Amino acid sequence: MYRTFEEVTRGALQHAVAEAELTLAADESEKVIAAYNELHVFPEVPDALGAVGENTMLEAYVFSNGTGEMVSASVSGSPDLQAHAGVFKGLLTVEEVQAFKPNNMTYDYMLLEVGKADAPEDVWLVSANPFDIVGAAAAGLQTAWVDRAGTGWVDRLGAVIGGLRPTLVVSGVDKAVEEIVEAAGLD
Repeated sequence: MYRTFEEVTRGALQHAVAEAELTLAADESEKVIAAYNELHVFPEVPDALGAVGENTMLEAYVFSNGTGEMVSASVSGSPDLQAHAGVFKGLLTVEEVQAFKPNNMTYDYMLLEVGKADAPEDVWLVSANPFDIVGAAAAGLQTAWVDRAGTGWVDRLGAVIGGLRPTLVVSGVDKAVEEIVEAAGLD
């Protein structure tokens, strides 16, 4: 049975608090959940979004397991993302299909929404989450995995389901944008 990402996040918070043998009053719990909307991004992300905004050949979307309300609040509430909110052509979530990434239905939905259902190879997914990279690759998308730790691709899910690996492995979102622009000839 599908539960929204917000419900899952609240459950995970309750679990972490209980596992740590702590207590958290309801109002404190709400403050922690609200703080999710004000997270800072990694240092290279504002420059990467600036580069995306300057390149008229790129269309950027947020594609998230979160709810539309959560994603919108995060983009507008994050001190780092507010200035770049206009870069995103859309905020897409999995709510419509009631499944989480890496379920193939989520990528099919995203491709339909961005008008690329017949050309998944023209779409790039940038993520630091190996499960998302493998799911997107299985759906035919190009992928850029952000390897901030510099450990290289070690995920084994892709190997199990057909040797799936990221198209690019990069150190940050800025490098992903640079390499995608170059690979796609969008400069």
